[in-house]
Amino acid sequence: MKDLVIGFLIALFVSSYLSSGGPTPYQNGWTFGNAAVGPDAVTDVNAGTFQGEVLDSHTPVLVEFWAQGDQHSLNMKQPVSDLATESLGFLHVVRVDGNANVALVTRYDIKTYPAFVLFKDGKAVNGTSGEMAKKELENWVKRELDIPVN
Repeated sequence: MKDLVIGFLIALFVSSYLSSGGPTPYQNGWTFGNAAVGPDAVTDVNAGTFQGEVLDSHTPVLVEFWAQGDQHSLNMKQPVSDLATESLGFLHVVRVDGNANVALVTRYDIKTYPAFVLFKDGKAVNGTSGEMAKKELENWVKRELDIPVN
């Protein structure tokens, strides 16, 4: 009897998984699979890890250049973290401390903080800067990646 119950539960689980049709789109339009969500989905990178985290990524990457002590950068911490969590598995979000990584700031011509550069297939697609609402940043990323904006 125990084997019958276990078999039934396995069949029920497999059936519900197969009928789900794959990854579920979230209400904001991002679709992603089995990505693990941690306490902060934003990864801190520096000049030494930039190549592996950004340029070698198979997933589009949004890079936030920020500066310690900059109020606009501080105000963007939560919206960027929320975007990273909601888009995890489809978009990788990293942040670069501009004061500690001057070579990257110079390389990507960062003039103000916070600044955002979107990368796809290892190449910078476009950039923007300034404080903005999460939805505004999300819509900018989606437009740049040709994803329908809600």
